[in-house]
Amino acid sequence: TLANTTGEYSMELFKARAHQIIEDHDPDTPLFLELSLQAVHDSWWAPAEFYSSYCIDDTDEDCVMQAMTNAIIYVMNSTIEALKERGMWNDTLMVYFSDNGGTSDGYNSNLPLRGNKGELYDGGVHTAAFLYSENRDILVRRGRTACYVHIVDWFNTLVNISGGWEEFSNNSGQAPPDSLDSIDQTSYLLMGETDECPRREIMLHIDPIMRVAGYIH
Repeated sequence: TLANTTGEYSMELFKARAHQIIEDHDPDTPLFLELSLQAVHDSWWAPAEFYSSYCIDDTDEDCVMQAMTNAIIYVMNSTIEALKERGMWNDTLMVYFSDNGGTSDGYNSNLPLRGNKGELYDGGVHTAAFLYSENRDILVRRGRTACYVHIVDWFNTLVNISGGWEEFSNNSGQAPPDSLDSIDQTSYLLMGETDECPRREIMLHIDPIMRVAGYIH
């Protein structure tokens, strides 16, 4: 298993596991595949093959970050090719996002945003994300958005586009939740059926002990 593997770069392990799941899957059946890659993240390192010819110094922070980003691109491209080989890519929605901003050490920069990972400023909580699909029926809206999307919104949104809560219950054996903080972003973010932002506010954090809170409205 992946948990018992040592001495191998984790990005290669994730890539191999993703390939195996795709190869074993029936292309006529929907698939949810999540790749929580460990780059870019500490410890700051990547194998030599991911360094560019003009940036090979593994002690240079910029070179290391570029190499780790190259590793992400390598895994993503390889996974896309595996989906194409199985005839699944044209019906795929790819959702790419980060869970937080970069840390405050020299390897990261969240500029022009203020703050870092672990803080409530934009640099800690405002991250880049994108959606991609070859299929215009799956992803109608194209371009950029200034609307809020909280990471929890993907739960309700992905359930909706994969068949809805009734199908979720039939497949999982679990009853739909009575209430959710997750907002379904399908009509706005994917289908472009409305230009009204579904989410108007984001509660970031409440700490009654330290008397610290973060809220975006």
